[in-house]
Amino acid sequence: MMQILSIHLRNIKSHRDAELDFSPGINVLSGPNGIGKSTVFEAIGYALFGVDAQSFVGNIERFISIGARKGEISVAFQVDDQSWRVTRTVGAPGKWLLARKTGMGFEVEDHKDAKETEARLKELLGLESSRSLAEQFELVIGPFQNDFLGPFVIRQPAKRRDKFDEILGIDTWRKTFSETNTLLKAIKGKIDVLQAEIDSRQEQIEVLPEKKNELKSAGVELEQARKDFARQQKDLREIEAGLADLDTREQAIRKLQAEMATHGERIRNGREKIGAQQERIGEAEQAQQVIAATATGRNAFENASARLAELREQQKSQRLLEQEVAALDKQLSGLKVRHEAEIRTIEQVRDELRHEEESLIQRKASLAPGAELEALAERLPGIRGTLDILRKQLGLLEGSRTGIAEGSEKLAEGICPFFQESCLNITDQPPQDVFSGKLAKLDRERRHLGLELDKLLQEEIAARRADERLREIRIQLQGLEQEAVKIARRSKANEERGTALEGLRREQTTVQMLLAEKQSALSSFSRLQEDIEATEQDQRRHQDARDRYLANQKHAAELEQRQAELHKFQQLLDQLLEELAEQEGALKQASEFYDAGRHQLLRGQKDELREAIGILRQKIDGLSEKVVRLTAEIDKLERIEKENEEKKNRARVFGEKEELVKFLRNRVFRNVSAYLSERFREKISLRADRIYRTIAEVDEELYWGEDYRIVLRDMVEGEIRERSDDQLSGGQTMSAVVALRLALLQTIGARVAFFDEPTSNLDAARRENLARAFRAIDVGREEVTEHWYDQLFLISHDVAFTEITDQIIELGR
Repeated sequence: MMQILSIHLRNIKSHRDAELDFSPGINVLSGPNGIGKSTVFEAIGYALFGVDAQSFVGNIERFISIGARKGEISVAFQVDDQSWRVTRTVGAPGKWLLARKTGMGFEVEDHKDAKETEARLKELLGLESSRSLAEQFELVIGPFQNDFLGPFVIRQPAKRRDKFDEILGIDTWRKTFSETNTLLKAIKGKIDVLQAEIDSRQEQIEVLPEKKNELKSAGVELEQARKDFARQQKDLREIEAGLADLDTREQAIRKLQAEMATHGERIRNGREKIGAQQERIGEAEQAQQVIAATATGRNAFENASARLAELREQQKSQRLLEQEVAALDKQLSGLKVRHEAEIRTIEQVRDELRHEEESLIQRKASLAPGAELEALAERLPGIRGTLDILRKQLGLLEGSRTGIAEGSEKLAEGICPFFQESCLNITDQPPQDVFSGKLAKLDRERRHLGLELDKLLQEEIAARRADERLREIRIQLQGLEQEAVKIARRSKANEERGTALEGLRREQTTVQMLLAEKQSALSSFSRLQEDIEATEQDQRRHQDARDRYLANQKHAAELEQRQAELHKFQQLLDQLLEELAEQEGALKQASEFYDAGRHQLLRGQKDELREAIGILRQKIDGLSEKVVRLTAEIDKLERIEKENEEKKNRARVFGEKEELVKFLRNRVFRNVSAYLSERFREKISLRADRIYRTIAEVDEELYWGEDYRIVLRDMVEGEIRERSDDQLSGGQTMSAVVALRLALLQTIGARVAFFDEPTSNLDAARRENLARAFRAIDVGREEVTEHWYDQLFLISHDVAFTEITDQIIELGR
């Protein structure tokens, strides 16, 4: 048994956070249009059956509530005694999770991908066919509202046949028959290609014996060349051994000659360095003489420079004092201007405040209320109390008069107003004599009260106006009081400004005293410029002596160092001359044991052998390449020969496959789809006919004919009449489609089904019959069909379903 227990929607279209519980049997969703009934079915298809959200809406973002970025659907269901929950999110990243209830919670099963989750749901729902869950839902279990009639009303027979073959899962046989023709052509093409390849390679295989003989001859020639090469290599090694000793001796002689040339060069360089060093020593001695002559002038220059630096610092202090004096003078002028302006402003504000106070006193005097106005305003509460009393008295008089008038009318008919029967006490008197006096008295009292009421109303109007005038005066007086407070504050602030003038005067005195101090200090620098000019003149007089001293100071300091370097250079030159004499003796001794003629002869023999060996190596390389090439060609030809045999075997296998495909096409695939279609139509027609008769309550037979055409049969004047397509009314078509869909659901083994507005185009009688048919299916009445489903979901506004449903869910309430 399979049952959907509940669904929870978060941010799905119009459902921000909604949870619905379902009962076994028939569940009807009701509510106004646009409330989201179809969305519930779509959400179940999305979460439980894996339908793509784009099947409901063009853009997946429209499946999410406006303003939200992500949605989620959770469906709880039960299979036998085990509870499950499937959750699927809408929006990236998407998750599709299946969880089993364990204890008080749910444990998520570990699936590697969505395909594994779908396979597990197929197993639980008992829908393990080759078709995906989404296709089964969209085609049969829960077609969308606009797809309910769907393929049943397709006019083109071929398109209608292909669609129902797809729904019943037999389209594979028809497609297989068509696709095997392509397969047959492919096999024939393979055979032709293999035969062409065999024929083209046969010519290459024929040269294989010739290639083997050529390889054998090349191998013999290569072996002889290798022997000659080894003999000449031996001779070359003997010559190279004799040359090695002579090369060593020659290298020793050349090394000595190179070393002697190097020493000769170093000796020449040493003599040049000694000469240059002697010149530098002369320069240093002359520099010492210049230093001694200019030392006094240099000292005088430095003393003048130090004195000039001190005077420059004093000049900076003088300029700083001048800037401070200028700033203080400017500050003092500004303080004087501020003091005079502040005095004028304080006097001006004092005059303005005096005028404003006088004006305020006059305005207050003009607003003083009179005693008569206050007395009239004080009477207002009493007048209103008296008015309420008079109005109540007038209301009582009106009620009494109305009651007396009604009694008068009743008595005029001779009926007692209390017992509602004939009154015997006044049978001999006219009824007007009983109440006319009372009515006249009540009218006099009403007129008197009316006059008093009018007089009080006039007094109430005058008192109200006086009260309103008093309130206006109080408000204006409050405003004047606020103005008086502001004037007082301004007066106080003005007095404080006058007090602050004393601080401004003190500041002015302080600045004036400081200015006098700075001016006194500035007078001490009166001869500073004359001292600077005299010191600069003394500095220029000793400038030349100081420059000459500095120019020669470095050379004079290096005299001892240059003399030490000259001594060192002389010692190195003596050492080089001794080493050169030793090398000349060694060269003479080495030349006695070296024969240049024999050395040249061995070099010629070595070159000849190398040339001969090079020729042999080229020959060996060519023969080796030839052997490798021939070996590769032979291997390739042998592989081609082997591949040709394999291709011949493959061609035979493809020929056998070609015969098998021809047999399957002509004997099997050509007829099986038509046979299965006929069997399915017969089985579904029997079930659908019983359901249709219950819905329609007519003596008509529903038959699902060739190419899945809906046919209704009945008897007219003793003959069978068949109607289909345009000959059927909307109600007949809808009844037939509902019956066929119920039969289809039973055929595919679905235990749950969804119907969106199944009563469209049905009259009242058919709607009631359809409701009874759904209930009959639920309880398993044989005249309709055997019990086949566990749970049925409908969307309907039809009251006929209220009597047969197990649960009505009204959305929006």
